[in-house]
Amino acid sequence: MLDPSLDRILIVDDEPEIGRVLKLFLDDEGYSSSLVTSGSEAMDMLEKSKDYTVVLLDIKMPGLDGVTVLKRLKEIGSDVAVIMMSGHGSEEMAVQCMRDGAEDYISKPFVFEDMLQRIERARTNRSERIEKRRLQQEKDDFILMLSHDMKNPLTAVIGSIDIIREGCLGPINEEQKDYLHSAIDSCREVVTMIDNLLDIRKFEAGKFQMAINTFNAQELIGKIAEQFTRPARHDGIELIVDIEPGTSEIAIDKSALTRVIGNLLGNSLKFTHEGGTITVSCRCIPGDRITELKIPSYLSIPPDFQKNNYFIRLSVHDTGNGIEPDELECIFDRFTQLTRKTGREQGGAGLGLAYCKLVINSFHGLIWAESEADQWSEFIILLPCCYFSSSDSI
Repeated sequence: MLDPSLDRILIVDDEPEIGRVLKLFLDDEGYSSSLVTSGSEAMDMLEKSKDYTVVLLDIKMPGLDGVTVLKRLKEIGSDVAVIMMSGHGSEEMAVQCMRDGAEDYISKPFVFEDMLQRIERARTNRSERIEKRRLQQEKDDFILMLSHDMKNPLTAVIGSIDIIREGCLGPINEEQKDYLHSAIDSCREVVTMIDNLLDIRKFEAGKFQMAINTFNAQELIGKIAEQFTRPARHDGIELIVDIEPGTSEIAIDKSALTRVIGNLLGNSLKFTHEGGTITVSCRCIPGDRITELKIPSYLSIPPDFQKNNYFIRLSVHDTGNGIEPDELECIFDRFTQLTRKTGREQGGAGLGLAYCKLVINSFHGLIWAESEADQWSEFIILLPCCYFSSSDSI
């Protein structure tokens, strides 16, 4: 049992007699308690002092009622445990407060032993919650530190290998050059995984900075796809770039979209057999025809999404082993890895697709996957057009 003298309790009740009785009882039990008779007084005290661990909060009060106080406490990120106090007929409201973040509720008139048990439970839950948050923060800090520390030596390794590959330290043959290319590609894949992890953390913390500008979609996507010609050829895979000509502008962060396409092409290279084909396609479609794309029902469609006049449909299609139907909805979740096998794929942290989803969502777009087992997979991105000038086609 936690020592009651270590915590302070704030009683908020517009009926002074009830509040005073509660205060006397809690003080006798060893707690340090304070009493206020309005929601505004309670907010003033809780904003000035972080010493309170539990608030006994009456729901029905004139002016700033208990429900509003609860919401404001959650808005400012207070970790105080709130126990709602309700009179007869307020139980339904109290249950709603529980859904909104209250720790517990108790009905008037009070049974003091029951009150003590609820306070003790609220204090214990609060302590466990704070400890869990502390451990999570330590884990996050460790991951960020480790990720940063790993990138520096990897960058040095890539630079050193590149010097050898360029023949700066002496001549090398084509076979040696291919091995060095593979080593650089592997190092860069690890760097990409680290970048995905760091940026996902930034997204979740609301600290990811986007430099949104308009770009010609066809031109940009074509240039990105061409960067994967050599890795595809090295693996004996044909890379086809099918870009519809025209002027279709999209508002995106160039660096982020480049990594999205890189993640998708990297996955396709892993899961496509030698002799297979990967096709990157890009075309503009009118807004009244997006229903033909069969957008999955589980996707969360942005507000006013379908009011856009034109969209860019970008896709990466491969002739790999496909994706199991029950994986299609969850493959964009963090740390989810596909089970399709080619016998030569490299391991991964299951972060690339999670990063893709976060980025595309930030562009007010959609991303999903379609597949036929043992035959093909296709990752489809739908982005609103800022400007379009070309023939309409799908």
